[in-house]
Amino acid sequence: MQDKDSSQIEQSSWSWLNFSSWLWPFCLSEKFKFASRVALSLTLAYLIPMAMGWPQASTAATTVMLIASTGSRRESLALGTYRVIGTLIGAVIGLSLVGLFAQERFIYMLVVSVVVSVIFYFRNAYKKDPSVFMLTGVMVLMMSNGGDANGAFIYGVDRAFMTAFGVVVFTLVSVFLFPVKTEQNLRALAHDLNRIQRLMFHLLTQPKMRRASVDAAEPISMDCPEDLAEQTEMPILVKQLFAAQGALEQRYTSISAECSDVSAYKKEWDLALLYYKQITELLIFVAESGSHGVREGAELRLDRFIIDYDQTVQKLASLFAESEQVWEDKERACEAIEHWVTVDEEALKTCTHLGRGKVLTFAYLLNQLHEKLSRLTATISCIDSVTGEVNFSERFPKALSQFIWWDAENAKTAIKVFVTYWIAGLIWIYFNPPGGYTFVIFSVIYMSLLSFLPVHPVMLLVLFTFGFLFAVPAYVFVLPSLTLGAELGVFIFIYTFAAFYLFKGPVTIFFLMGLFVLGIDNTMQYNFAVLLSVMMMFYLVVLMIILSYYFPFSSRPEHLFLVMRERFFRHAAGVIRCNQILKPNGLRRLRADWHQMTMNITVKKLTLWSTKINNKQFEQTKPEVLADFSAACELLNNQLNIFVSAQSKFATNELVLQGRHSFKDRVLLPMTKSLAGGYKQEALDKVFRDYELDYEATELQLEDYLNGLDLSGYSATDISGFYIFLNLKKNVFDATNQCKQAYEGISWNNLRQKRF
Repeated sequence: MQDKDSSQIEQSSWSWLNFSSWLWPFCLSEKFKFASRVALSLTLAYLIPMAMGWPQASTAATTVMLIASTGSRRESLALGTYRVIGTLIGAVIGLSLVGLFAQERFIYMLVVSVVVSVIFYFRNAYKKDPSVFMLTGVMVLMMSNGGDANGAFIYGVDRAFMTAFGVVVFTLVSVFLFPVKTEQNLRALAHDLNRIQRLMFHLLTQPKMRRASVDAAEPISMDCPEDLAEQTEMPILVKQLFAAQGALEQRYTSISAECSDVSAYKKEWDLALLYYKQITELLIFVAESGSHGVREGAELRLDRFIIDYDQTVQKLASLFAESEQVWEDKERACEAIEHWVTVDEEALKTCTHLGRGKVLTFAYLLNQLHEKLSRLTATISCIDSVTGEVNFSERFPKALSQFIWWDAENAKTAIKVFVTYWIAGLIWIYFNPPGGYTFVIFSVIYMSLLSFLPVHPVMLLVLFTFGFLFAVPAYVFVLPSLTLGAELGVFIFIYTFAAFYLFKGPVTIFFLMGLFVLGIDNTMQYNFAVLLSVMMMFYLVVLMIILSYYFPFSSRPEHLFLVMRERFFRHAAGVIRCNQILKPNGLRRLRADWHQMTMNITVKKLTLWSTKINNKQFEQTKPEVLADFSAACELLNNQLNIFVSAQSKFATNELVLQGRHSFKDRVLLPMTKSLAGGYKQEALDKVFRDYELDYEATELQLEDYLNGLDLSGYSATDISGFYIFLNLKKNVFDATNQCKQAYEGISWNNLRQKRF
């Protein structure tokens, strides 16, 4: 016992005194590197202008703060150039408005409010780094010298110069201090995605001997995915696969056009991303359709219907491993090889029509996985290769827009910007609050940054006060004792580092505001009344943000959750309606794209706001039922996306076209529309009861329909495609039913209750 205690003491001492056991990992963390970059940038942005005697040093520091709080964590010279261009455009627009309307204050305010609303709409709609548009909007706001036309031009030029200086300092520091290794990060994300895909494939093709729940929040150790397959639930794996795919796409979207090491092999990277996405869609399609369970049924064992099933599965597992190893082994020669499984037609005749759909769908999965994995491996082997070349052609899907034009929350934010500007402007004109026109500027900027964020304004008020609790003692006890510029630099560095290390996103601004109320300048004039006046201005800004939380559009989580539910099912119904048309015209295709894009955006927001509802205020609605409903909506969203993406493959399938012409879908549309809301429970039950799936009647209907056709006139591919199409429709139907079951668990009247 004594020996054991001594061992524990030695182990404890070692773990705390060993430098590499705790301090080194801390220094290597991305959070530490990011906070260090921002702290050094902000310190230089303060000290260099002060050393040079330039005016408005705080403007450069504020620029660094805004970029670091709202932009991406990866910086490059190209991105810094865009921001400088955005700053200059904003300065030109702002100075032009001052020159045109400086003598007419209300006309000037009207034009500025409209222009800034439009710019901040673009900022919210832009899918890449939004700080370019944010700097443009901020410059337009800052060009006015508080209604004083005298010296307005010089004032605006100084501000534009210091804003551009802040952008340059932040860009240079970010490029040279802890630069982000873009390609290595992409490879790490690709490895994570590959391993989860491999794990899901193993789970789909091998029987589960035992099941054990794994916490979704815990990352899966991927040293040996097959060993973990039996411990993982499929819904958790699907969620992790979506997250890994989304992380890879998001990172690549933000860097592909400007990072030289990736853009040198952009075609190969584009192909690799395309194949990763297609493999993910294939796996999720089969996983969420429940087809993996057919192996457990004695009558639908896949190896009874698919010849060489086991060998094909082993070959695909090897391809998954090879596609991961080829990132490191560039000497390996990889070629795209086709392989097609053969279905035992005689054995398949013993199946029901729906059973045939499942078997043929799985055979389609195996064929497609082999093609995509083989091409993915060959594509990766060409990246960073001198002689490697892709020897096959691929048709890329239509490029997505860089803007999300039809998101209602973006439009609401633009209206909020307009309303906030005028309310703050009228307060400034008639009541002259502390800060004057600066109060208007900060009210608009903060409102645009925090609109529809899942952070309650009370929390912002707490953070704001928390920042002042550090700032006021520093103003009284620390700043007066600083005599050297280096001491001031250390103080600014520590304050900024703490803000960006402890907090993240726009919330950081509220803690960091404490630094800006200190009025740091070359000639410090300590006046506690001035400090209180500036603090009062920022508290008034917080009150404006609280007002915008409820007016003119509510940002309460339960309200937004109800709005997202109605919007999601309305656009899901739109997707179904648009895809019923066999030959849509251009307008119909645009409408279909709009419905699908809005549906995809809305389901993410629905999931987000469902987790933010305060369970203490809505005791009749448990978080578990909200999570189940969100998961069911995500499932329906995924099934509809897969159904839509498969439409092009069925465009030339005569059997599918014949079936769609003979049977108009009158089931999915009313079911989906009824879930949008407005139906009483009895009416909702009646809709779903009328469309309950009777498997025996469906089998007879399919039997009659197919017996009435001369199947010898259709190819085997067309017949297989018909059954896959049938399975896709059934998956959407099942997903809609799951939404209805989850819908019934929520007390919607409870969520509609009014509160402030």
